[in-house]
Amino acid sequence: MGVRETFKENLKYWRNMANLTQEQLSELIGYGSGYISEIESRDIFPKPETIDAIANALKIAPSQLFESQGCPKNAIAFDKEKFVQEISDGLYEKLNAGMLDYFDSFAKKM
Repeated sequence: MGVRETFKENLKYWRNMANLTQEQLSELIGYGSGYISEIESRDIFPKPETIDAIANALKIAPSQLFESQGCPKNAIAFDKEKFVQEISDGLYEKLNAGMLDYFDSFAKKM
Protein backbone atom coordinates (compact mmCIF):
# COMPACT_ATOMS: atom_id res chain seq x y z
CA MET A 1 0.00 0.00 0.00
CA GLY A 2 1.39 3.41 -0.95
CA VAL A 3 1.67 6.55 1.17
CA ARG A 4 -1.50 8.07 -0.24
CA GLU A 5 -3.58 4.96 0.41
CA THR A 6 -2.15 4.62 3.91
CA PHE A 7 -2.95 8.28 4.55
CA LYS A 8 -6.54 7.87 3.31
CA GLU A 9 -7.16 4.74 5.39
CA ASN A 10 -5.66 6.34 8.50
CA LEU A 11 -7.66 9.50 7.93
CA LYS A 12 -10.89 7.49 7.83
CA TYR A 13 -9.86 5.51 10.91
CA TRP A 14 -8.83 8.49 13.05
CA ARG A 15 -11.84 10.54 11.90
CA ASN A 16 -14.15 7.72 12.99
CA MET A 17 -12.26 7.36 16.28
CA ALA A 18 -12.86 11.08 16.86
CA ASN A 19 -16.54 10.49 16.09
CA LEU A 20 -16.51 13.10 13.32
CA THR A 21 -18.26 13.05 9.98
CA GLN A 22 -16.40 14.05 6.84
CA GLU A 23 -18.36 17.30 6.83
CA GLN A 24 -17.58 18.08 10.47
CA LEU A 25 -13.85 17.53 9.98
CA SER A 26 -13.86 19.60 6.79
CA GLU A 27 -15.46 22.48 8.64
CA LEU A 28 -13.12 22.13 11.64
CA ILE A 29 -10.12 22.67 9.38
CA GLY A 30 -11.74 25.56 7.52
CA TYR A 31 -12.65 23.89 4.23
CA GLY A 32 -15.92 23.28 2.44
CA SER A 33 -18.08 20.42 3.65
CA GLY A 34 -16.94 18.00 0.93
CA TYR A 35 -13.18 18.41 1.26
CA ILE A 36 -12.48 15.39 3.49
CA SER A 37 -14.81 13.29 1.34
CA GLU A 38 -12.72 14.21 -1.69
CA ILE A 39 -9.50 13.21 0.09
CA GLU A 40 -10.92 9.89 1.29
CA SER A 41 -12.52 8.90 -2.01
CA ARG A 42 -10.32 10.43 -4.72
CA ASP A 43 -6.67 11.14 -5.41
CA ILE A 44 -6.65 14.55 -3.76
CA PHE A 45 -3.72 14.92 -1.38
CA PRO A 46 -3.61 17.80 1.10
CA LYS A 47 -0.79 20.30 1.56
CA PRO A 48 1.46 19.93 4.63
CA GLU A 49 -0.32 22.79 6.43
CA THR A 50 -3.64 21.05 5.86
CA ILE A 51 -2.25 17.75 7.16
CA ASP A 52 -1.21 19.59 10.32
CA ALA A 53 -4.70 21.09 10.64
CA ILE A 54 -6.32 17.67 10.16
CA ALA A 55 -4.07 16.10 12.79
CA ASN A 56 -4.78 18.94 15.23
CA ALA A 57 -8.52 18.56 14.71
CA LEU A 58 -8.23 14.80 15.28
CA LYS A 59 -5.96 15.36 18.32
CA ILE A 60 -3.23 13.12 16.93
CA ALA A 61 0.32 13.64 15.70
CA PRO A 62 0.55 14.26 11.94
CA SER A 63 2.83 11.23 11.64
CA GLN A 64 -0.03 8.98 12.77
CA LEU A 65 -1.75 9.68 9.46
CA PHE A 66 1.16 8.01 7.66
CA GLU A 67 1.99 5.05 9.92
CA SER A 68 1.38 1.71 8.27
CA GLN A 69 0.05 0.27 11.55
CA GLY A 70 -2.12 3.29 12.24
CA CYS A 71 -5.44 1.59 11.77
CA PRO A 72 -6.85 -1.94 11.72
CA LYS A 73 -7.02 -2.13 7.93
CA ASN A 74 -3.29 -1.38 7.72
CA ALA A 75 -2.25 -3.26 10.83
CA ILE A 76 -0.62 -6.63 10.80
CA ALA A 77 -3.42 -9.15 10.96
CA PHE A 78 -3.79 -10.90 14.27
CA ASP A 79 -5.11 -14.37 14.96
CA LYS A 80 -8.73 -13.83 16.02
CA GLU A 81 -9.17 -17.38 17.29
CA LYS A 82 -6.04 -17.11 19.45
CA PHE A 83 -7.21 -13.75 20.80
CA VAL A 84 -10.68 -15.08 21.66
CA GLN A 85 -9.16 -18.22 23.20
CA GLU A 86 -6.83 -16.15 25.41
CA ILE A 87 -9.75 -14.03 26.60
CA SER A 88 -11.87 -17.13 27.22
CA ASP A 89 -9.06 -18.85 29.12
CA GLY A 90 -8.54 -15.79 31.29
CA LEU A 91 -12.24 -15.53 32.07
CA TYR A 92 -12.45 -19.27 32.80
CA GLU A 93 -9.52 -19.06 35.24
CA LYS A 94 -11.08 -16.12 37.07
CA LEU A 95 -14.50 -17.75 37.20
CA ASN A 96 -13.03 -21.05 38.34
CA ALA A 97 -10.97 -19.36 41.08
CA GLY A 98 -13.98 -17.33 42.18
CA MET A 99 -16.19 -20.38 42.39
CA LEU A 100 -13.58 -22.34 44.37
CA ASP A 101 -13.22 -19.42 46.80
CA TYR A 102 -17.00 -19.21 47.15
CA PHE A 103 -17.38 -22.92 47.86
CA ASP A 104 -14.43 -22.87 50.30
CA SER A 105 -15.98 -20.00 52.24
CA PHE A 106 -19.40 -21.70 52.09
CA ALA A 107 -17.92 -24.98 53.45
CA LYS A 108 -16.22 -23.13 56.32
CA LYS A 109 -19.60 -21.71 57.40
CA MET A 110 -21.08 -25.18 57.74
